[in-house]
Amino acid sequence: MAIENPLKKLQAALPLVRYPPVFTPPAWPAEPLNVPILFIFPPTKRAVTSVDAECVKYQAFLAFSNYTHVIRECHEPDMSPSGQLPFLIAADGRILTGHQIVEEVKNTAGDLESRLDQNERDNLVAFTLLAETKLDFALLFTLWYDARIRDTITYPMYEALYPWPLNKILSRTKRAEKAEWMLARKEVLKKEEILDEAKQALDALSTLLGDQLFFFGAKASFLDAAVFSFLHVILSLLILPSADVPLRSAVLKHDNLVQFSKRVYSTFFAS
Repeated sequence: MAIENPLKKLQAALPLVRYPPVFTPPAWPAEPLNVPILFIFPPTKRAVTSVDAECVKYQAFLAFSNYTHVIRECHEPDMSPSGQLPFLIAADGRILTGHQIVEEVKNTAGDLESRLDQNERDNLVAFTLLAETKLDFALLFTLWYDARIRDTITYPMYEALYPWPLNKILSRTKRAEKAEWMLARKEVLKKEEILDEAKQALDALSTLLGDQLFFFGAKASFLDAAVFSFLHVILSLLILPSADVPLRSAVLKHDNLVQFSKRVYSTFFAS
C-alpha cells in the first residue's frame, strides 16, 4: 500500500493560487521626459484654474507665453523651496519659484514685454505692484476675515484636502498665518479702508485697460496675468447665495474688467 505524501495532501487542502502580477504604474509623472511641471494649489471640481490667485497668475503667464508644460495639483506648500505655491520643475530638473519662473519662461519661450516701450514698461511694473498689493490684500481679507466667506467657502475648501480632525487644525492654522501676514503690513485691519483701496486699484486698472484686449494692446503681458488672477478668483469663487460680497460687487462695476477676465479664461483655459 502506497504511503500518501503528506506534502501533496497539504497542497490539496491549501491549493496555491497564482494571481496576475500587481499593476505597477509608470514613474510619476507619466508625461514624456523633460516636460516642465507647474505645481499649483488644487482647483475646484471641473475647473482648470487653481483657486489660489498666485497659482492662477503663473498659469496665465505660462499660457500667454505658449510655454510647454503640464500641471500637477499640490496642497503642500512645503514641497516648494520657497514654502509657497506655485513652483516649477524645469526640463533640466531645476526647481523654480516666483521670479525664477518668469525668467525661465522668458529665456525658453520669449519675452512678452520685449515689444513695450519704456513708458509701458514703467506702467507694467507700477500697475502689477498695485494689483499684487491692494487686490491681493482685499482678497485675502475677504477669504479669511469675512465670516460668511470663511465659513462657507474658505474653510471647506481647505478642509476637503485633509482627514478629520487634521483638516480643522490646519484650516485654523492657515487662517492664523494669513492674519499674521496681513497684520505685519497693517497694524489695524479695517474692512472699509481695505475695500476702498481695492476700489481705487480697480478704478485705475479699468482706466488703463479701456477698450483694449489687453492692458498694452493686442498681446498679453505679465500685468494681464496678475490682474486676471485676482479678477478670476474674485468673480468665480466669492459667490454666496442671496448675499452681496463687497469685493466682488466692486469688480462687477467695471464691465471692461469683467469682460477682460471672461475673455482671458475663454481664450486660454476654457478649451
